Amino acid sequence: MGSLHLGLGFRRLAILDLSPAGHQPMVHPDTGDLLIFNGEIYNFRRLRIELEAAGERFTSQCDTEVLLRALTRWGQDALAKLEGMFAFAYFDRRGQRLLLARDPAGIKPLFVAEIDGSLLFASEVRALHATGLIPQAIDRQAVAGFLAYGALQQPRTLFASIRALPPGTWQEFRPCGAGAWASDRPKRHWDYPPPRSDLGQEQTVAEVGSTLDLVVRDHLVADVPVGIFLSSGLDSTIIAGLAARHTSSARSFTVGFGDETASEVALASETAHLFGQSHTAIQITEGEALREATAWLGRIDQPSIDGLNVAIISAAVRREGVKVALSGLGGDELFCGYPSFRDVPRIQRLLRRIRFLPPALRRIMARGVAVGWSADARRKLTDMAGSDGSSLSLYLQRRRVLSDRQLVTLGYQPSELGLTQNYLPPEAEFEFESDTNDPIRTISRFESHFYQGHMLLPDADVNGMSYGLEIRVPMLDRRMLDLAHAAPGHIRMPKGASDKHLLREAFRPLLRPGISERPKQGFSLPLGRWMRGPLRDLCESGLATLAVSGLVQKQGLYAIWNNFLKDRGDPAWSRPFSLCSLGLYLASLNTKCRATSDSPP
Repeated sequence: MGSLHLGLGFRRLAILDLSPAGHQPMVHPDTGDLLIFNGEIYNFRRLRIELEAAGERFTSQCDTEVLLRALTRWGQDALAKLEGMFAFAYFDRRGQRLLLARDPAGIKPLFVAEIDGSLLFASEVRALHATGLIPQAIDRQAVAGFLAYGALQQPRTLFASIRALPPGTWQEFRPCGAGAWASDRPKRHWDYPPPRSDLGQEQTVAEVGSTLDLVVRDHLVADVPVGIFLSSGLDSTIIAGLAARHTSSARSFTVGFGDETASEVALASETAHLFGQSHTAIQITEGEALREATAWLGRIDQPSIDGLNVAIISAAVRREGVKVALSGLGGDELFCGYPSFRDVPRIQRLLRRIRFLPPALRRIMARGVAVGWSADARRKLTDMAGSDGSSLSLYLQRRRVLSDRQLVTLGYQPSELGLTQNYLPPEAEFEFESDTNDPIRTISRFESHFYQGHMLLPDADVNGMSYGLEIRVPMLDRRMLDLAHAAPGHIRMPKGASDKHLLREAFRPLLRPGISERPKQGFSLPLGRWMRGPLRDLCESGLATLAVSGLVQKQGLYAIWNNFLKDRGDPAWSRPFSLCSLGLYLASLNTKCRATSDSPP
């Protein structure tokens, strides 16, 4: 066996057992095994009892030691026992192997770079760049995916040498001499469950109610103050109501911006009062939001069109002394809260009637149907009409930021880049064979993997952790994933039922009419107005960087920006913002590289 070179570092956000006994890297006192671990294992107390019965003895009260001893005793089989969110690196000293693993939903990130046999890994892409060992080569396939969807499409990152470990997988590395490491391919420890034919409507409602209640109870475990993101929506109201059943110490928080959120703040405050929770309503001024937006654009870990809302809310809640916050994220994906659950099957049925027509003719017909629609809606319907008509293509077109035509004007032809028609690498679509008999289950999986997995979860984690706030998502606990994804579509979304039917039925006592009848509304910021006003100079500096980067064609870039400035009636700010975000990200990297090279030795 070759020589071994291994270094592990960790910056701890202490949540359980705040004493030095919980510090990392953690070393097993008997075997010398090592662990660094980001996340929480919510069933660690139950696992501890099992391990103690097997002869293990503990010196701390934290979940890290439980995870370390579980891995030492059970190896990768321990992964099947974990209920939590995690990304960890475990070194088995006797077996001379390094194990990297990530939780089923991908709540916690883990990025890996293998360069000339050397191995680097971290929770953030910027951390890997800080080593000075990462080549700056940009992955043009990844850029295409970002511009198409407003987020990097995992496992790709913006950089050719860095990839994300896929959710629900583990990967083994072994030293092979001269400081080099050899690896196997990632292996799955969790996958989407098959449908359960035994589930009926009443049974599923009962199981959703009892399972989520148990999960929320477990997610409240902490040795620091716990908060709850509370809006006027169903998901956060349910989380807050369940938390109130199990503790009187959790505080709820609502963040408002401007007059348009006044009703949301009032409803959330009323909800907290009815649940008996200590509640804080935080009003953010435009000046505060703009300052945060400017800072956020300069520090994002990867370019994104999302995440500013989370950054502002996390900053506000962290200032209140809270280090853990429960979120309702995941409810839309599991319980059919998005328009895509209705739109995609309907459009697919319509396209089947005209599939004998050439794609070009279908596009012309779509443009005729969409007369009077917004420019964004016309583009999406036209691209959907010209697609192959599969549920995956229709879903992805529904989620698109830049259209096919706009991407071509930027210099991105999918065939020239080796991408699929949907601007994704072929391996990204391989595992997504649609269940034609159950489109609801299929779309739920698409929303969970693509939109939630590539945008919502990465942005929630990096923006929360940047303020030292751990965001927990009970809806995405493995127990909830196993139950919801196994429920057939006709149970999750019965014909004629309201969205989130199962949640409404399971938690009726927590949902008064003012909440259950309210349209979906979130914490929104006037980014379009800001981009034309106080953020315009910053956005245009990002566009200037992108224009000379060689990554896009300048004419197409400024056509998108100038159309945005001209058409004030078009609310789709996300198209130009994706270009601004990418340019500002590149500028921040170049600035740091110049600073490094100009520094004295």
